Amino acid sequence: MKICVFGAASKTIDDKYISAVEEMGEYLAKRGHNLVFGAGCTGSMGAAARGFKKGGGKIHGVVPSFFRGELSDFVNWQCDELTETETMRERKAIMEDEADSFIITPGGIGTFEELFEILTLKQLGQHRKPIAIYNIGGYYDKLSELIEYSIETRFIKPQCRATYKFFNSLDGMAEYLENDDMEGLTVSDMK
Repeated sequence: MKICVFGAASKTIDDKYISAVEEMGEYLAKRGHNLVFGAGCTGSMGAAARGFKKGGGKIHGVVPSFFRGELSDFVNWQCDELTETETMRERKAIMEDEADSFIITPGGIGTFEELFEILTLKQLGQHRKPIAIYNIGGYYDKLSELIEYSIETRFIKPQCRATYKFFNSLDGMAEYLENDDMEGLTVSDMK
């Protein structure tokens, strides 16, 4: 399975996130999975790539060509496969198409945007791929509360809970990624 990992590229995030994501990548690669990601060599993206490689997995990086300039230091130019795109939108579309499942690791605005796009597409029936939110150190606790509040106030349907799952452990997350069936729901259940 090709797993798309979204996460921070920041060079300043706490090492607890870096080490957890690297461990995650190694664990998933040892289960036979490969990585598709934004080709970062820093932050969570770099950690995922190092972990997958350490576990024997292949890594497919997707990066806009404008990163060859001042942002070149953020890119892993040594991926097993590297796809260059013209735009960030094209980058994301390729990662979404290539992936069999998604993991959201701690990140910032770009990561939030990627999460909500794939959640929206899943809710609209454009894919049925598992979406795992890796809640390292409680990073996504407030997001979980926000989504629950939106369900309580009827901005989000309760059935949408079946489109994603939060995880603190690798075993549970791997089991979900490898076997999710959206609790048997279909797009018509999301209306």
